[in-house]
Amino acid sequence: MSERRTILVTGATGIVGREVALRLARRGARVRALTRRPESARLPSGIEVVRGSQADLAGLDGADAVFLMWPRLGELTAAKEAVARIAAHAGHVVFLSSAAVRDGVSRYDDVIGQAHHDLERLIRDSGVRWTFLRPAAFATNLLGWAEQTRTGEVVRGAFGDVPVTLLDERDLADVAVAALLDEGHANVVHELTGPELLTPAEQVARIGRRITKPLRWEELPEPQWRERQRAEGYTDADLDSLRSAYAAMREHPAPVLGTVERVIGHPARTFAEWLDRHAAEFTDPLPAVGREDAGVVLLSTWTLDTPERQRAAADAAAEAWSGMPWPDGLLSYSLLLGTDGRTILHYSQWTGEDAAARFRESDPPARVRGIDDAVPGIERSGVTSYRGYRSVVPDPGMRAGCVVLVSFATDSGRTARYFVDTLLDEYHPARRPQAGSVPGMASNHFHVAVDGTSVVNYAEFRDEAAHQSVVDSRLRADDPVPAFIAATPGLTPLGFRRYLPYRQLTPPKD
Repeated sequence: MSERRTILVTGATGIVGREVALRLARRGARVRALTRRPESARLPSGIEVVRGSQADLAGLDGADAVFLMWPRLGELTAAKEAVARIAAHAGHVVFLSSAAVRDGVSRYDDVIGQAHHDLERLIRDSGVRWTFLRPAAFATNLLGWAEQTRTGEVVRGAFGDVPVTLLDERDLADVAVAALLDEGHANVVHELTGPELLTPAEQVARIGRRITKPLRWEELPEPQWRERQRAEGYTDADLDSLRSAYAAMREHPAPVLGTVERVIGHPARTFAEWLDRHAAEFTDPLPAVGREDAGVVLLSTWTLDTPERQRAAADAAAEAWSGMPWPDGLLSYSLLLGTDGRTILHYSQWTGEDAAARFRESDPPARVRGIDDAVPGIERSGVTSYRGYRSVVPDPGMRAGCVVLVSFATDSGRTARYFVDTLLDEYHPARRPQAGSVPGMASNHFHVAVDGTSVVNYAEFRDEAAHQSVVDSRLRADDPVPAFIAATPGLTPLGFRRYLPYRQLTPPKD
Protein backbone atom coordinates (compact mmCIF):
# COMPACT_ATOMS: atom_id res chain seq x y z
CA MET A 1 0.00 0.00 0.00
CA SER A 2 1.87 3.09 -1.27
CA GLU A 3 -0.56 5.67 0.10
CA ARG A 4 -2.84 5.75 3.08
CA ARG A 5 -6.31 4.72 1.95
CA THR A 6 -9.66 5.50 3.56
CA ILE A 7 -11.88 2.45 3.95
CA LEU A 8 -15.52 2.36 5.06
CA VAL A 9 -16.35 -0.88 6.87
CA THR A 10 -20.02 -1.80 7.14
CA GLY A 11 -21.18 -4.11 9.93
CA ALA A 12 -18.08 -2.97 11.79
CA THR A 13 -19.16 -4.13 15.23
CA GLY A 14 -20.11 -7.63 14.09
CA ILE A 15 -17.83 -10.63 14.32
CA VAL A 16 -16.39 -10.27 10.81
CA GLY A 17 -16.61 -6.50 10.39
CA ARG A 18 -14.75 -5.85 13.65
CA GLU A 19 -11.87 -8.08 12.54
CA VAL A 20 -11.70 -6.27 9.20
CA ALA A 21 -11.67 -2.83 10.86
CA LEU A 22 -8.98 -3.79 13.37
CA ARG A 23 -6.74 -5.34 10.73
CA LEU A 24 -7.11 -2.39 8.38
CA ALA A 25 -6.08 -0.05 11.18
CA ARG A 26 -3.00 -2.19 11.89
CA ARG A 27 -2.07 -1.92 8.22
CA GLY A 28 -2.18 1.88 8.49
CA ALA A 29 -5.44 2.55 6.66
CA ARG A 30 -7.87 5.26 7.71
CA VAL A 31 -10.86 3.27 8.90
CA ARG A 32 -14.45 4.44 9.18
CA ALA A 33 -16.54 1.93 11.10
CA LEU A 34 -20.24 2.04 10.28
CA THR A 35 -22.54 0.92 13.09
CA ARG A 36 -26.03 1.60 14.38
CA ARG A 37 -24.73 1.94 17.96
CA PRO A 38 -21.45 3.88 18.15
CA GLU A 39 -21.68 3.99 21.95
CA SER A 40 -20.99 0.25 22.16
CA ALA A 41 -18.58 -0.03 19.23
CA ARG A 42 -15.59 -1.15 21.35
CA LEU A 43 -13.09 -0.08 18.70
CA PRO A 44 -9.73 1.65 19.21
CA SER A 45 -9.67 5.44 19.23
CA GLY A 46 -7.74 5.51 15.94
CA ILE A 47 -10.81 4.18 14.13
CA GLU A 48 -13.51 6.71 13.24
CA VAL A 49 -16.90 5.36 14.30
CA VAL A 50 -19.81 6.52 12.14
CA ARG A 51 -23.49 6.10 12.98
CA GLY A 52 -25.45 4.42 10.20
CA SER A 53 -26.19 1.11 8.52
CA GLN A 54 -26.06 -0.55 5.13
CA ALA A 55 -29.50 0.87 4.35
CA ASP A 56 -28.56 4.28 5.80
CA LEU A 57 -25.02 4.76 4.55
CA ALA A 58 -22.79 7.42 6.07
CA GLY A 59 -19.06 8.08 5.86
CA LEU A 60 -18.76 7.66 2.09
CA ASP A 61 -17.26 11.08 1.36
CA GLY A 62 -13.59 10.60 0.60
CA ALA A 63 -13.73 6.82 0.93
CA ASP A 64 -11.46 4.93 -1.43
CA ALA A 65 -13.07 1.54 -0.86
CA VAL A 66 -15.91 -0.13 1.03
CA PHE A 67 -16.15 -3.47 2.78
CA LEU A 68 -19.80 -4.38 2.25
CA MET A 69 -21.93 -6.86 4.12
CA TRP A 70 -25.64 -7.07 3.31
CA PRO A 71 -27.65 -8.90 6.01
CA ARG A 72 -31.03 -7.80 4.64
CA LEU A 73 -31.44 -10.63 2.16
CA GLY A 74 -34.33 -10.13 -0.22
CA GLU A 75 -34.36 -6.32 0.06
CA LEU A 76 -33.06 -5.78 -3.43
CA THR A 77 -34.41 -2.24 -3.87
CA ALA A 78 -32.56 -0.98 -0.79
CA ALA A 79 -29.45 -2.87 -1.93
CA LYS A 80 -29.61 -1.25 -5.37
CA GLU A 81 -29.74 2.21 -3.79
CA ALA A 82 -26.83 1.41 -1.46
CA VAL A 83 -24.67 0.04 -4.28
CA ALA A 84 -25.39 3.11 -6.42
CA ARG A 85 -24.28 5.40 -3.58
CA ILE A 86 -21.13 3.38 -3.02
CA ALA A 87 -20.27 3.43 -6.74
CA ALA A 88 -20.71 7.23 -6.81
CA HIS A 89 -18.13 7.72 -4.04
CA ALA A 90 -15.70 4.79 -3.82
CA GLY A 91 -13.56 3.14 -6.44
CA HIS A 92 -13.65 -0.40 -5.04
CA VAL A 93 -16.08 -2.56 -3.08
CA VAL A 94 -15.21 -5.83 -1.37
CA PHE A 95 -18.46 -7.71 -0.89
CA LEU A 96 -18.97 -10.55 1.57
CA SER A 97 -20.98 -12.93 -0.59
CA SER A 98 -21.61 -16.66 -0.15
CA ALA A 99 -20.28 -19.98 -1.41
CA ALA A 100 -23.87 -20.69 -2.43
CA VAL A 101 -23.23 -18.50 -5.50
CA ARG A 102 -21.84 -20.35 -8.49
CA ASP A 103 -20.44 -18.79 -11.63
CA GLY A 104 -22.72 -19.23 -14.64
CA VAL A 105 -25.84 -19.89 -12.52
CA SER A 106 -28.54 -17.21 -12.30
CA ARG A 107 -31.50 -19.07 -10.75
CA TYR A 108 -31.31 -20.71 -7.31
CA ASP A 109 -33.69 -22.79 -5.28
CA ASP A 110 -32.42 -21.34 -1.98
CA VAL A 111 -32.85 -17.76 -0.79
CA ILE A 112 -29.22 -17.39 0.29
CA GLY A 113 -27.79 -18.27 -3.11
CA GLN A 114 -30.32 -16.17 -5.00
CA ALA A 115 -29.95 -13.09 -2.79
CA HIS A 116 -26.16 -13.07 -2.95
CA HIS A 117 -26.17 -13.71 -6.70
CA ASP A 118 -28.49 -10.75 -7.20
CA LEU A 119 -26.28 -8.54 -5.03
CA GLU A 120 -23.16 -9.56 -6.95
CA ARG A 121 -24.94 -8.69 -10.20
CA LEU A 122 -25.90 -5.25 -8.85
CA ILE A 123 -22.30 -4.54 -7.94
CA ARG A 124 -20.95 -5.76 -11.30
CA ASP A 125 -23.49 -3.62 -13.15
CA SER A 126 -22.65 -0.50 -11.11
CA GLY A 127 -19.28 -0.07 -12.80
CA VAL A 128 -17.26 -0.03 -9.57
CA ARG A 129 -14.22 -2.29 -9.19
CA TRP A 130 -15.25 -5.28 -7.10
CA THR A 131 -13.94 -8.27 -5.19
CA PHE A 132 -16.34 -11.00 -4.09
CA LEU A 133 -15.57 -13.16 -1.08
CA ARG A 134 -17.50 -16.43 -1.15
CA PRO A 135 -16.91 -18.19 2.17
CA ALA A 136 -18.14 -21.65 2.98
CA ALA A 137 -19.51 -22.30 6.47
CA PHE A 138 -18.42 -19.86 9.17
CA ALA A 139 -17.03 -21.37 12.34
CA THR A 140 -18.94 -18.68 14.24
CA ASN A 141 -22.20 -20.32 13.21
CA LEU A 142 -21.41 -22.90 15.89
CA LEU A 143 -21.95 -20.26 18.58
CA GLY A 144 -25.63 -21.02 18.10
CA TRP A 145 -24.93 -24.18 20.11
CA ALA A 146 -23.47 -22.24 23.05
CA GLU A 147 -26.57 -22.25 25.22
CA GLN A 148 -26.82 -26.03 24.86
CA THR A 149 -23.15 -26.59 25.73
CA ARG A 150 -23.27 -24.22 28.71
CA THR A 151 -26.33 -25.79 30.28
CA GLY A 152 -26.13 -29.46 29.28
CA GLU A 153 -24.16 -32.20 27.61
CA VAL A 154 -26.20 -32.73 24.44
CA VAL A 155 -26.23 -30.62 21.28
CA ARG A 156 -29.30 -31.23 19.14
CA GLY A 157 -29.38 -30.48 15.45
CA ALA A 158 -29.80 -31.86 11.97
CA PHE A 159 -27.45 -33.37 9.38
CA GLY A 160 -24.84 -34.30 11.96
CA ASP A 161 -23.09 -36.65 9.51
CA VAL A 162 -22.52 -34.09 6.75
CA PRO A 163 -18.87 -32.94 6.57
CA VAL A 164 -18.18 -29.23 6.08
CA THR A 165 -15.20 -26.90 6.28
CA LEU A 166 -15.30 -24.16 8.91
CA LEU A 167 -13.74 -20.79 8.13
CA ASP A 168 -12.20 -18.74 10.94
CA GLU A 169 -13.44 -15.13 10.87
CA ARG A 170 -9.82 -13.92 11.20
CA ASP A 171 -8.87 -15.64 7.94
CA LEU A 172 -11.86 -14.10 6.19
CA ALA A 173 -10.86 -10.67 7.53
CA ASP A 174 -7.25 -11.13 6.44
CA VAL A 175 -8.37 -11.92 2.91
CA ALA A 176 -10.74 -8.93 2.92
CA VAL A 177 -7.94 -6.60 4.04
CA ALA A 178 -5.63 -7.92 1.33
CA ALA A 179 -8.37 -7.31 -1.24
CA LEU A 180 -8.93 -3.77 0.05
CA LEU A 181 -5.29 -2.69 0.28
CA ASP A 182 -3.17 -4.82 -2.06
CA GLU A 183 -2.93 -5.04 -5.82
CA GLY A 184 -4.29 -7.90 -7.86
CA HIS A 185 -7.77 -8.34 -6.38
CA ALA A 186 -9.91 -6.12 -8.62
CA ASN A 187 -12.77 -8.00 -10.30
CA VAL A 188 -11.73 -11.28 -8.67
CA VAL A 189 -13.77 -13.91 -6.86
CA HIS A 190 -12.17 -15.54 -3.82
CA GLU A 191 -13.79 -18.82 -2.78
CA LEU A 192 -12.79 -19.52 0.83
CA THR A 193 -12.86 -22.61 3.04
CA GLY A 194 -11.36 -23.82 6.25
CA PRO A 195 -8.48 -26.32 6.23
CA GLU A 196 -10.35 -29.53 7.12
CA LEU A 197 -13.67 -31.33 6.75
CA LEU A 198 -15.58 -32.04 9.97
CA THR A 199 -19.11 -33.26 10.58
CA PRO A 200 -21.22 -31.45 13.19
CA ALA A 201 -20.97 -34.53 15.40
CA GLU A 202 -17.16 -34.29 15.21
CA GLN A 203 -17.29 -30.55 15.89
CA VAL A 204 -19.33 -31.12 19.06
CA ALA A 205 -16.90 -33.78 20.27
CA ARG A 206 -13.97 -31.42 19.78
CA ILE A 207 -15.73 -28.61 21.62
CA GLY A 208 -16.34 -31.01 24.48
CA ARG A 209 -12.67 -31.96 24.66
CA ARG A 210 -11.64 -28.29 24.63
CA ILE A 211 -13.96 -27.29 27.48
CA THR A 212 -13.48 -30.63 29.31
CA LYS A 213 -17.15 -31.58 29.15
CA PRO A 214 -18.60 -34.85 27.76
CA LEU A 215 -20.62 -33.31 24.94
CA ARG A 216 -22.39 -35.43 22.35
CA TRP A 217 -24.47 -34.85 19.23
CA GLU A 218 -28.12 -35.87 19.04
CA GLU A 219 -29.84 -35.87 15.66
CA LEU A 220 -33.16 -34.03 15.52
CA PRO A 221 -36.02 -35.88 13.82
CA GLU A 222 -36.89 -34.17 10.58
CA PRO A 223 -40.32 -32.90 11.76
CA GLN A 224 -38.64 -31.09 14.69
CA TRP A 225 -35.94 -29.67 12.43
CA ARG A 226 -38.58 -28.36 10.05
CA GLU A 227 -40.55 -26.83 12.89
CA ARG A 228 -37.45 -25.00 14.13
CA GLN A 229 -36.58 -23.70 10.68
CA ARG A 230 -40.13 -22.52 9.97
CA ALA A 231 -39.91 -20.49 13.17
CA GLU A 232 -36.84 -18.81 11.62
CA GLY A 233 -38.87 -17.83 8.56
CA TYR A 234 -38.00 -20.62 6.12
CA THR A 235 -40.69 -21.97 3.83
CA ASP A 236 -41.25 -25.66 3.13
CA ALA A 237 -39.76 -25.11 -0.33
CA ASP A 238 -36.64 -23.63 1.28
CA LEU A 239 -36.36 -26.62 3.60
CA ASP A 240 -36.76 -29.10 0.77
CA SER A 241 -33.92 -27.31 -1.03
CA LEU A 242 -31.73 -27.34 2.08
CA ARG A 243 -32.37 -31.00 2.65
CA SER A 244 -31.38 -31.81 -0.93
CA ALA A 245 -28.25 -29.68 -0.61
CA TYR A 246 -27.17 -31.48 2.57
CA ALA A 247 -27.80 -34.84 0.93
CA ALA A 248 -25.58 -33.82 -1.97
CA MET A 249 -22.85 -32.63 0.41
CA ARG A 250 -23.03 -35.94 2.27
CA GLU A 251 -22.34 -37.82 -0.96
CA HIS A 252 -19.87 -35.31 -2.40
CA PRO A 253 -18.31 -33.12 0.30
CA ALA A 254 -17.17 -29.68 -0.77
CA PRO A 255 -13.45 -29.48 -1.53
CA VAL A 256 -10.93 -27.94 0.84
CA LEU A 257 -9.44 -24.96 -1.01
CA GLY A 258 -6.09 -23.25 -0.54
CA THR A 259 -7.32 -19.74 -1.31
CA VAL A 260 -6.58 -18.38 2.17
CA GLU A 261 -2.93 -19.43 2.03
CA ARG A 262 -2.55 -18.21 -1.53
CA VAL A 263 -3.89 -14.74 -0.68
CA ILE A 264 -2.42 -14.09 2.77
CA GLY A 265 0.60 -16.35 2.86
CA HIS A 266 -0.30 -18.71 5.69
CA PRO A 267 -2.62 -21.70 5.91
CA ALA A 268 -6.18 -21.23 7.09
CA ARG A 269 -6.53 -21.52 10.85
CA THR A 270 -7.62 -24.87 12.20
CA PHE A 271 -10.80 -25.53 14.14
CA ALA A 272 -8.68 -26.03 17.26
CA GLU A 273 -7.22 -22.53 16.84
CA TRP A 274 -10.70 -21.09 16.46
CA LEU A 275 -11.85 -22.96 19.57
CA ASP A 276 -8.99 -21.58 21.63
CA ARG A 277 -10.41 -18.14 20.93
CA HIS A 278 -14.07 -18.96 21.51
CA ALA A 279 -14.02 -21.65 24.21
CA ALA A 280 -15.38 -19.22 26.82
CA GLU A 281 -18.58 -18.80 24.83
CA PHE A 282 -19.29 -22.53 25.05
CA THR A 283 -18.30 -22.77 28.72
CA ASP A 284 -20.58 -22.41 31.74
CA PRO A 285 -19.89 -18.79 32.79
CA LEU A 286 -20.10 -19.63 36.50
CA PRO A 287 -16.80 -20.45 38.20
CA ALA A 288 -16.46 -23.61 40.30
CA VAL A 289 -16.26 -21.52 43.44
CA GLY A 290 -15.48 -24.33 45.85
CA ARG A 291 -12.63 -25.90 43.90
CA GLU A 292 -9.93 -27.13 46.27
CA ASP A 293 -6.94 -26.12 44.15
CA ALA A 294 -7.82 -22.40 44.28
CA GLY A 295 -5.40 -20.97 46.82
CA VAL A 296 -6.42 -17.36 46.29
CA VAL A 297 -9.24 -15.49 44.57
CA LEU A 298 -8.89 -11.98 43.13
CA LEU A 299 -12.02 -9.81 43.14
CA SER A 300 -12.46 -6.42 41.54
CA THR A 301 -15.22 -4.34 40.02
CA TRP A 302 -15.42 -1.95 37.11
CA THR A 303 -18.08 0.71 36.70
CA LEU A 304 -19.38 2.12 33.41
CA ASP A 305 -22.10 4.62 32.66
CA THR A 306 -24.46 2.63 30.39
CA PRO A 307 -25.48 -1.00 29.84
CA GLU A 308 -24.05 -0.86 26.31
CA ARG A 309 -20.64 0.22 27.59
CA GLN A 310 -20.84 -2.27 30.47
CA ARG A 311 -21.12 -5.16 28.01
CA ALA A 312 -18.56 -3.61 25.67
CA ALA A 313 -16.03 -3.39 28.52
CA ALA A 314 -16.66 -7.01 29.52
CA ASP A 315 -16.16 -8.13 25.92
CA ALA A 316 -12.98 -6.06 25.66
CA ALA A 317 -11.64 -7.65 28.84
CA ALA A 318 -12.39 -11.17 27.62
CA GLU A 319 -10.84 -10.43 24.24
CA ALA A 320 -7.70 -9.03 25.88
CA TRP A 321 -7.25 -12.21 27.92
CA SER A 322 -7.76 -14.44 24.90
CA GLY A 323 -5.10 -12.55 22.98
CA MET A 324 -2.27 -13.20 25.44
CA PRO A 325 -0.45 -16.27 26.78
CA TRP A 326 -2.36 -17.93 29.61
CA PRO A 327 -0.71 -16.95 32.94
CA ASP A 328 0.89 -19.70 35.01
CA GLY A 329 -1.24 -20.49 38.05
CA LEU A 330 -4.49 -18.97 36.73
CA LEU A 331 -7.25 -21.57 37.07
CA SER A 332 -10.22 -19.56 35.77
CA TYR A 333 -11.29 -16.01 35.07
CA SER A 334 -14.97 -15.05 35.17
CA LEU A 335 -16.86 -11.92 34.21
CA LEU A 336 -20.28 -11.18 35.70
CA LEU A 337 -22.49 -8.25 34.69
CA GLY A 338 -24.21 -6.19 37.38
CA THR A 339 -27.98 -6.05 37.13
CA ASP A 340 -27.63 -2.28 37.57
CA GLY A 341 -26.38 -2.12 33.97
CA ARG A 342 -23.16 -0.42 35.08
CA THR A 343 -20.88 -2.72 37.09
CA ILE A 344 -18.71 -5.70 36.12
CA LEU A 345 -17.41 -8.24 38.65
CA HIS A 346 -14.06 -9.89 37.88
CA TYR A 347 -13.60 -13.17 39.73
CA SER A 348 -10.35 -15.04 39.10
CA GLN A 349 -9.04 -18.17 40.79
CA TRP A 350 -5.30 -18.77 41.22
CA THR A 351 -3.24 -21.61 42.61
CA GLY A 352 -1.74 -19.26 45.19
CA GLU A 353 -0.64 -15.75 46.08
CA ASP A 354 2.75 -16.22 44.40
CA ALA A 355 1.13 -16.98 41.04
CA ALA A 356 -1.16 -13.95 41.31
CA ALA A 357 1.77 -11.73 42.34
CA ARG A 358 3.89 -12.90 39.39
CA PHE A 359 1.07 -12.02 37.03
CA ARG A 360 0.65 -8.56 38.54
CA GLU A 361 4.36 -7.93 38.02
CA SER A 362 4.40 -9.19 34.43
CA ASP A 363 0.92 -8.14 33.21
CA PRO A 364 1.70 -6.38 29.93
CA PRO A 365 0.60 -2.72 30.04
CA ALA A 366 -0.58 -3.09 26.44
CA ARG A 367 -3.40 -5.37 27.66
CA VAL A 368 -4.89 -2.65 29.86
CA ARG A 369 -4.21 0.09 27.32
CA GLY A 370 -6.03 -1.89 24.67
CA ILE A 371 -9.11 -2.21 26.89
CA ASP A 372 -9.09 1.49 27.78
CA ASP A 373 -8.62 2.48 24.17
CA ALA A 374 -11.60 0.38 23.11
CA VAL A 375 -13.82 1.45 26.03
CA PRO A 376 -12.62 4.71 27.63
CA GLY A 377 -13.77 5.89 31.05
CA ILE A 378 -13.76 2.63 33.05
CA GLU A 379 -13.76 3.25 36.80
CA ARG A 380 -11.78 0.53 38.58
CA SER A 381 -12.21 -0.31 42.24
CA GLY A 382 -8.84 -1.97 42.73
CA VAL A 383 -8.14 -5.67 43.30
CA THR A 384 -8.58 -7.51 46.61
CA SER A 385 -7.09 -10.93 47.35
CA TYR A 386 -9.34 -13.45 49.14
CA ARG A 387 -9.15 -17.01 50.31
CA GLY A 388 -12.16 -19.26 50.29
CA TYR A 389 -13.16 -19.90 53.89
CA ARG A 390 -16.45 -21.82 54.23
CA SER A 391 -19.29 -22.82 51.95
CA VAL A 392 -22.82 -24.11 52.34
CA VAL A 393 -24.56 -25.59 49.31
CA PRO A 394 -28.23 -26.26 50.12
CA ASP A 395 -29.15 -27.21 46.54
CA PRO A 396 -26.16 -28.52 44.54
CA GLY A 397 -28.38 -29.43 41.58
CA MET A 398 -29.77 -25.93 41.07
CA ARG A 399 -28.46 -23.92 38.13
CA ALA A 400 -27.70 -20.41 39.35
CA GLY A 401 -28.89 -17.56 37.20
CA CYS A 402 -27.95 -14.79 39.61
CA VAL A 403 -24.92 -14.20 41.84
CA VAL A 404 -25.20 -11.89 44.82
CA LEU A 405 -22.02 -10.49 46.35
CA VAL A 406 -22.66 -9.42 49.96
CA SER A 407 -19.73 -7.42 51.35
CA PHE A 408 -18.56 -6.52 54.84
CA ALA A 409 -15.59 -4.54 56.15
CA THR A 410 -13.81 -6.17 59.09
CA ASP A 411 -11.18 -4.95 61.52
CA SER A 412 -9.27 -8.25 61.38
CA GLY A 413 -9.26 -11.72 59.90
CA ARG A 414 -10.27 -13.04 63.29
CA THR A 415 -13.44 -10.94 63.24
CA ALA A 416 -14.20 -12.07 59.71
CA ARG A 417 -13.86 -15.75 60.61
CA TYR A 418 -15.89 -15.36 63.82
CA PHE A 419 -18.67 -13.70 61.85
CA VAL A 420 -18.78 -16.43 59.19
CA ASP A 421 -18.58 -19.27 61.71
CA THR A 422 -21.36 -17.89 63.87
CA LEU A 423 -23.58 -16.99 60.93
CA LEU A 424 -23.32 -20.43 59.39
CA ASP A 425 -23.42 -22.49 62.58
CA GLU A 426 -26.22 -20.64 64.35
CA TYR A 427 -28.26 -18.71 61.78
CA HIS A 428 -28.00 -20.31 58.35
CA PRO A 429 -31.24 -22.10 57.31
CA ALA A 430 -29.22 -25.16 56.27
CA ARG A 431 -28.13 -25.54 59.90
CA ARG A 432 -31.52 -24.67 61.40
CA PRO A 433 -34.22 -26.84 59.80
CA GLN A 434 -36.85 -25.22 61.99
CA ALA A 435 -36.27 -21.96 60.12
CA GLY A 436 -37.34 -23.55 56.86
CA SER A 437 -35.46 -23.81 53.59
CA VAL A 438 -34.81 -20.86 51.31
CA PRO A 439 -36.44 -21.49 47.92
CA GLY A 440 -34.22 -20.55 45.04
CA MET A 441 -30.94 -20.35 47.00
CA ALA A 442 -28.25 -22.63 45.60
CA SER A 443 -25.15 -21.82 47.67
CA ASN A 444 -23.21 -19.46 49.92
CA HIS A 445 -19.43 -19.21 49.57
CA PHE A 446 -17.67 -17.02 52.12
CA HIS A 447 -14.30 -15.49 51.24
CA VAL A 448 -12.03 -13.75 53.75
CA ALA A 449 -9.57 -11.11 52.53
CA VAL A 450 -5.93 -12.12 52.82
CA ASP A 451 -5.23 -8.93 54.78
CA GLY A 452 -8.27 -9.46 57.03
CA THR A 453 -10.01 -6.21 56.05
CA SER A 454 -13.12 -7.66 54.49
CA VAL A 455 -15.33 -10.69 53.98
CA VAL A 456 -17.70 -11.42 51.10
CA ASN A 457 -20.50 -13.89 50.65
CA TYR A 458 -20.60 -15.09 47.05
CA ALA A 459 -24.19 -16.36 47.01
CA GLU A 460 -25.82 -18.16 44.09
CA PHE A 461 -29.58 -17.97 43.45
CA ARG A 462 -31.89 -19.35 40.81
CA ASP A 463 -32.69 -15.80 39.70
CA GLU A 464 -33.02 -12.22 40.93
CA ALA A 465 -36.55 -12.81 42.19
CA ALA A 466 -35.37 -15.61 44.48
CA HIS A 467 -32.85 -13.29 46.12
CA GLN A 468 -35.36 -10.48 46.43
CA SER A 469 -37.68 -12.88 48.23
CA VAL A 470 -34.92 -13.52 50.79
CA VAL A 471 -34.40 -9.78 51.25
CA ASP A 472 -38.13 -9.21 51.76
CA SER A 473 -38.79 -12.15 54.08
CA ARG A 474 -35.60 -12.74 56.07
CA LEU A 475 -33.51 -9.58 56.11
CA ARG A 476 -35.79 -7.03 57.79
CA ALA A 477 -34.18 -4.94 60.49
CA ASP A 478 -35.79 -6.94 63.31
CA ASP A 479 -34.91 -10.36 61.85
CA PRO A 480 -32.21 -12.45 63.57
CA VAL A 481 -29.48 -12.15 60.92
CA PRO A 482 -29.51 -8.33 60.59
CA ALA A 483 -29.60 -8.08 64.39
CA PHE A 484 -26.55 -10.39 64.67
CA ILE A 485 -24.67 -8.34 62.05
CA ALA A 486 -25.41 -5.10 63.87
CA ALA A 487 -24.22 -6.57 67.17
CA THR A 488 -20.89 -7.94 65.88
CA PRO A 489 -17.97 -5.67 66.90
CA GLY A 490 -15.55 -4.75 64.14
CA LEU A 491 -18.00 -5.68 61.36
CA THR A 492 -19.46 -3.09 58.97
CA PRO A 493 -22.04 -4.16 56.37
CA LEU A 494 -21.39 -2.65 52.93
CA GLY A 495 -24.50 -3.92 51.15
CA PHE A 496 -24.93 -6.25 48.21
CA ARG A 497 -24.84 -6.24 44.44
CA ARG A 498 -26.49 -8.65 42.04
CA TYR A 499 -24.73 -10.01 38.99
CA LEU A 500 -25.60 -12.17 36.00
CA PRO A 501 -23.07 -14.76 34.79
CA TYR A 502 -21.52 -13.70 31.49
CA ARG A 503 -18.18 -15.34 30.56
CA GLN A 504 -15.65 -17.75 32.03
CA LEU A 505 -12.20 -18.20 30.54
CA THR A 506 -10.25 -21.36 31.32
CA PRO A 507 -6.73 -22.54 30.41
CA PRO A 508 -6.24 -23.90 26.90
CA LYS A 509 -5.71 -27.63 26.71
CA ASP A 510 -2.22 -28.86 25.95
